[in-house]
Amino acid sequence: MKIYDVLAAFILAALLFGYFARACFAVSPTDAEQALRNAEENLASAYVYVAEAERAGANISELLTRLVYAGGLLAEAKNSYSTGDYEKAYSLAINCSSAVNNIASDASDLKLKAEEAYGERLMFTAGISSVGLSVLFVLSLFAWRFLRRWYVNRVLKMKPIVEGKA
Repeated sequence: MKIYDVLAAFILAALLFGYFARACFAVSPTDAEQALRNAEENLASAYVYVAEAERAGANISELLTRLVYAGGLLAEAKNSYSTGDYEKAYSLAINCSSAVNNIASDASDLKLKAEEAYGERLMFTAGISSVGLSVLFVLSLFAWRFLRRWYVNRVLKMKPIVEGKA
């Protein structure tokens, strides 16, 4: 009988430990709500970073795909919160925040690269325009000399016409 008593006590202890351990590590509704708020703020700021990168001329198609994924995580976290599954909501909100942090840094990098590319294009365009204007000026001088010489020769070859009764 002692073996059955020990076995019963062990099973009872394991069940109680499982119940209380879950209660100790459970996520409270306030923690889940705070994680959801942080995830929403991070997602909103990531959208701002991506919009700035787009205004700078960066290719943001990959970032938009990742934002949609992060938005899906946040929506699923809100659904879990509303159903009372605070642990899942907390976990999804944390995953959303970490995904969004990477998006914000990538958007900043793309924005800087786009601004550098814009500056390089601007300098290239200014250089090409300067060379083009210089060539146009030199060709205009040669054309003027040619036209002036042609006109002077034409005027000198003209014979005066005398009108009147002689």
